[in-house]
Amino acid sequence: MSYPILVSLLVVAIIIGITHWLYRMVNGNGNPTTYNGKLPLGSMGWPLLGETRQYFTPYTSFDVPPFVKQRIIRYGTIFKTSIVGTPLIISADPELNHIIFQQEGQSFQSWYPFTFTEIFGRENMSNLKDFMYKYLKNMVLSLFGHESLKNMISEVEDAVLKHLNQWCDMDTVELKDATAKDRSTRRVIGVGDRQE
Repeated sequence: MSYPILVSLLVVAIIIGITHWLYRMVNGNGNPTTYNGKLPLGSMGWPLLGETRQYFTPYTSFDVPPFVKQRIIRYGTIFKTSIVGTPLIISADPELNHIIFQQEGQSFQSWYPFTFTEIFGRENMSNLKDFMYKYLKNMVLSLFGHESLKNMISEVEDAVLKHLNQWCDMDTVELKDATAKDRSTRRVIGVGDRQE
């Protein structure tokens, strides 16, 4: 081999080695049992990109997204990751999430990546502070929260029976499209059943 090719291969090998070394320093030694006491377990993915591609991979289930499900199995209900170039911690633990929402603005502060505000605009709900944020959050929870959903069971049953009667002669029905709009509209603005 000629001298320039050997030098080029050596430079490429050094760059790959340094990149691998930096990656291991940022992400620990790659072993999920490694825990330094500062952050939860997890993977930061590729430098700059993180795990953005995996996070935004489309899925058709109404269940927990596969990205979150895989990491819960691998790292537990609280894990670190990097999405859209921003390192963050994701919590799928109900008790911790309850504590976070209860202590909003005291022990915990809401924060969204720069890219989030660029995509959704600066005047979205995530940028509201203190009183207005709590007011909107409580309003949404009163409409669609846990207790409200418990009280809606009889309404849902009536709607299901009504729709099943309407659809019995149809060949196919898109359930999500057919029911979601009607249910949310009646819940949010108090519109009753349509007169037919």
